[in-house]
Amino acid sequence: ADEVGATPKLEPQLSQVVLDDEEILAAALAVEQAGAEAETMTKACTTFVLQKGPEMKGLVPAAKQVDSADMNQALAKLLRQIQELAIASEAMLAKAKQAKHRVQKRSWARERTKQAEEIFRRYDKDEDGFLSKAEVQNYTKGEYGFQLPKRMITRVWQNLVDEGAKGVALKDFQQLKIQVGIAREIARDDQRKLVTAAKVKVLDSIRQGLSEKLRELTQIADDASREVAKLEQRVKPLTFRAKGISPQEMVRMSDESDELIQETAGYVDALRARMASLSEGVEKRFQEDARVFIKDQAKPLYGYLGRLENRITRTRIISNRFRQGAAKRKAAELERLRVAAARLIMHNKRLRSASDDAMFGNSISKEDFLKFFESADVEIRLADEKAERARRLAALPTPVVVPPPDHASAAAAV
Repeated sequence: ADEVGATPKLEPQLSQVVLDDEEILAAALAVEQAGAEAETMTKACTTFVLQKGPEMKGLVPAAKQVDSADMNQALAKLLRQIQELAIASEAMLAKAKQAKHRVQKRSWARERTKQAEEIFRRYDKDEDGFLSKAEVQNYTKGEYGFQLPKRMITRVWQNLVDEGAKGVALKDFQQLKIQVGIAREIARDDQRKLVTAAKVKVLDSIRQGLSEKLRELTQIADDASREVAKLEQRVKPLTFRAKGISPQEMVRMSDESDELIQETAGYVDALRARMASLSEGVEKRFQEDARVFIKDQAKPLYGYLGRLENRITRTRIISNRFRQGAAKRKAAELERLRVAAARLIMHNKRLRSASDDAMFGNSISKEDFLKFFESADVEIRLADEKAERARRLAALPTPVVVPPPDHASAAAAV
């Protein structure tokens, strides 16, 4: 506790009147280091008292023959002293932090002042310690890319330039920067007003005649809707007419549907292109505003157009499914044909008692293969196929059956 009590002695280091910034920072650093040590000590003392307190309450009165109540009071007083020391340490740390912050602020202020002086000297071409009107204009152009209006130049001279002075002095340079900032914001606000007025004018010109154009587009949309309805009627049979139709016929129907779908989609695409062209001729900077305005005004028509496109998409799905069904049916027919051809070839091999080489050799041309089927015997009897199958099975080698290992006998032998 005595060591912790050394913390308040750091206060005179910060209360010295004559200290430069470096000395203040050094003193603040010393306080922070001592404060960290003091915090460690106070925590150690508090932990020791709390952990060993119950033991001391019993042993110390017995060893020194004092009243246990006095011992309790001594421990409580010690804890209060430790807490007071901790509070004092925190207070000193707060003062050190404030001192460092004040030094940093002064350092930043000196740096800003130095930068302002450098900028001032850069534009004070005649080095007379004042910025003339021409030099002020060069300053605003060079630093901000901004031409100070004449009315603002007049206001600056009225507010910042003393009577008889050559121009803005260095001491008023910060106020000049503020006046320039105000002028820039006024100029930006004026520009925004001009842009807003121009945008309103553009939107008004679009509004004029927009209703008539939307009525024309609505009629075109109705025509497109009738074309879509015709398309749906043409595609509808594809959902239930697959039975009994050859794959070739199914493909032909899908091709016709796709052509009609493409033609009908052209009507809808043309309608969307007409609607997009409503914002043509507008200045590039206002085109997005024009599109948003037109889309809001034509919201029902855009919704109608979206529904038409969804209907066309459904017809595409139906046609694609029908085409996929044709491909599956063609594959199934080819498989049936392959199985029938294989049976016919095997039947004729039996009749002729010929091998594969004798039947076709190493290779066979398409024409010879077709001639074979023209001259082949096509009367296949099931009894002959069954007999051939039995003969082939009998010709297969008899599989060797390996008995399972007799683990019990092996264990007994061991």
